[in-house]
Amino acid sequence: MILAIVDDLIFRGKLEAAATQLGAPLTLATDAGAALDNGQSWSRVLIDLNLSRADALAVIRALRAVHPGVPIVGYCSHVQQDLQQQALAAGCTAVLPRSAFVQQLPALLGRAP
Repeated sequence: MILAIVDDLIFRGKLEAAATQLGAPLTLATDAGAALDNGQSWSRVLIDLNLSRADALAVIRALRAVHPGVPIVGYCSHVQQDLQQQALAAGCTAVLPRSAFVQQLPALLGRAP
């Protein structure tokens, strides 16, 4: 199961549409609650680094503490290089610019590494 933590309606729609088209198992959340509360074992976590309802870096740290081996892929604007570095330091496996994230959605929603 793949978890996507995103509160932007446009990206939620893109993720839902891509997951439906690929038949990928996807759970959408707006914060870390779904990742931390239900004991689910995630194959991958996708996170919007510009969450408006939660501190994305704190969410990444919490996820990393509970799910140390799960790949966490963050995305943000290509000009937010400081945020990209902070996300990597917090525990993201990879950080992509939004445009690359959208292009790579089929692979990201495909088989877990």
